[in-house]
Amino acid sequence: MSRTGRSVRAGQSYRSGVEAALSRSVAAIAVLFALNWTAFLFSGGRRPPGVTAVAVVFVALTAHLVVRGVRGRLDGSDAWTAVAVAVLAHPVLVLGGGAASVVIGQRCMLTVPALLLATGFLPRTAGRWACLAAIGAQLGTSWPADGPAAAVEGIWPVVATAVAGTVLGPVMRAAGDGADRSEALAAAAKAEAARAAGRREAHRDFQGMLHDEVSAALRAIGQPGIAVDRVREAARGAVAAIAGAPAVLGTTGGDADGTAGGDGIGIPGDRGDLAALVRGLVPPAGAGTTVEAPGVLAVPHEVAAAAVGAAREALRNVADHARARTVRVSLTAPEGDAGFLLLVTDDGTGFARGELRRSSVGVRRSMIRRMEAVGGSAEVVSAPGRGTTVRLEWRDTAPDPGARAVPAKVELMGAAVGDVRRPLAAVCLPFLLVMGVIAALHTWRTPGAGWLMAWYAALATITVALLLRSRHGIGGPAAAAACAFAVTGALASFLVLPLAGLADYTSWPIGAVTPLLTLLVIVRPSWEALTAMALEQAGVVVLVATGPPIAPTLGETVGMTLPALSAPALGVVMGLAIGRTVARLGGVTMRANAVRSAALAAEAVREAREALRRRRLADLGEEVLPFLGATATGRRSPEDPEVRDTARLLGYAVRDEIHIPGVLDRPARDLLSAARTAGCVVTIQSDSDDPHPPALLRLLLTTALGTGPTPREMVLSVTASADTVDAALVVLPGDRSRAGALREAVAGISAVVEDAAESTWVEARVRTV
Repeated sequence: MSRTGRSVRAGQSYRSGVEAALSRSVAAIAVLFALNWTAFLFSGGRRPPGVTAVAVVFVALTAHLVVRGVRGRLDGSDAWTAVAVAVLAHPVLVLGGGAASVVIGQRCMLTVPALLLATGFLPRTAGRWACLAAIGAQLGTSWPADGPAAAVEGIWPVVATAVAGTVLGPVMRAAGDGADRSEALAAAAKAEAARAAGRREAHRDFQGMLHDEVSAALRAIGQPGIAVDRVREAARGAVAAIAGAPAVLGTTGGDADGTAGGDGIGIPGDRGDLAALVRGLVPPAGAGTTVEAPGVLAVPHEVAAAAVGAAREALRNVADHARARTVRVSLTAPEGDAGFLLLVTDDGTGFARGELRRSSVGVRRSMIRRMEAVGGSAEVVSAPGRGTTVRLEWRDTAPDPGARAVPAKVELMGAAVGDVRRPLAAVCLPFLLVMGVIAALHTWRTPGAGWLMAWYAALATITVALLLRSRHGIGGPAAAAACAFAVTGALASFLVLPLAGLADYTSWPIGAVTPLLTLLVIVRPSWEALTAMALEQAGVVVLVATGPPIAPTLGETVGMTLPALSAPALGVVMGLAIGRTVARLGGVTMRANAVRSAALAAEAVREAREALRRRRLADLGEEVLPFLGATATGRRSPEDPEVRDTARLLGYAVRDEIHIPGVLDRPARDLLSAARTAGCVVTIQSDSDDPHPPALLRLLLTTALGTGPTPREMVLSVTASADTVDAALVVLPGDRSRAGALREAVAGISAVVEDAAESTWVEARVRTV
């Protein structure tokens, strides 16, 4: 990945945003230096030609860096240009006799851009050599001009800048790369979770479609006495349901529960008119039906699909079992509450609650699970002779998107660079260490200044403590107290330090606040650190204006003061650029990643549901779909006894698939069909319609039916728990060869096989996790 010229746009990587943040931080510093040298150039009288030339070239360079940096296009060529200017400018100042007229802080500005660009945009080895060249140029030319001690002291700030740049660039880039990797892993995990959720939901939808449409149609075909038109209508509905099984939650252009209609795909969360769908429900034959669904009731598509699918099953039960004269369907929206109540009430025979088996697929899957899957509820209330009421209820508990809290600045930065403490340490700690050395040297030289060293030790301790706390956010009171302590101490230092020390590092307390203010401007609201810096600089200006003259002319006074004021401004401006850019990047990437994750999840759901639909239909569709299609179009008559027999056998196969989904392949279904045709009564029971381990159940069935004579009766019961599945197989009558084959088949798993004249039975358990 290129390290040059990046712009921060939604959908780009964290790494590219880090590159833009580095470019813009350099641009911000270049603005400060350009203003400083421009003011210096016009603040005095005649200057040596060398000084004027250096000033013009450096202002031109900083203007160039501003334009390139703001656009995020700084690269290695800019770094080499800045290094060349730094290496040549220092000798020009000395050889032209102008070094004495340019204070040390002003000369450091010539070197700092070169160091930042070299460490940020050159390969590591080349960057180090470039830094050494720029620092060596300043040290070598300052040595004869200022003396060895002043020269060495003068390079400490630029050395700290080089250290900070050397650490900051790789740390931020590594954090950006790590964030990219983490985001990719998170997106993959979300997509896999979505696929799993899609498979589960597709399975449940498919189970509902098998029960509600396919099994009901086969029952209608297999039962004599049902009107041919009604049978064909049921067959057409089942064919449409198989062909239009939804790929994702919510469909358009078909039945409300997604079991019929075209290929339109609704997106989860989109809203549809539930009232219109309820008004379109098909009433049960033979009963007077009243539908009350006034107005428009917008709910998410998946909720509408679940509610109308459950209502359709309730109406189907009325037609099949209730012998009702009247049916009332009522949809209401409780006042002041986002949701609905859908009632399906009939005056039929009703039933006792104990008659409703817990394993009833129609109620459990087609009503209760449908509603629970979308956060609603379903309840069936009935009594013998008093009819039945199905109560479907849903309340919108989704949080208001507008009420979502705005992420804190440090959270936004963390989204872009990970742990914010590492880049903060790279910016702040080198300056704390350098300033500590300078503070110790000048405190030792200045009488009565011992308390300043204690002040600085406390200031450094506060800065480090706040840095360590920055990952979780820094409170406003703590930030305000730290700023007050720093600014008060810096201004009070002139009680013992001379104002003329602004020309060199004697006024070190003015710059000592830089690490703290840089830290706060990055992680706290920017105005706090900017206000503290403004108060400090205003205090310095007042002291200079009201105190003893520090230079013969106003221009020279300005030239001495500006570099001192630039010391804290340097760190604050750099921190402001980094903080704002990275925080903005974090916000953009958080939003972009949310959209991207949602899109990946939706696509994963669609793919998982499509794959499951194809797999589940592959076998059943070979027999069931052609048979239903032929019946629906009249090519096969439901009055033909052979057609009814086929319908009954296929109905058994569909019900087997509902009870033990995904277990039966074509050979297993052929064995079951042959056994039933030969008179064997096959019963398959399951306490859940969730998928079960197919290998064990298929092995038990095929071994029992493929060995020995056709049994008189066979019962397979399946019970699932959180981590195991228990299967019990009973075959009547007993058969020694069958029992032997079953023992051999279940060898190696937890199973018991017993055989007697009356029956052969097997109990087996397998773990599912």
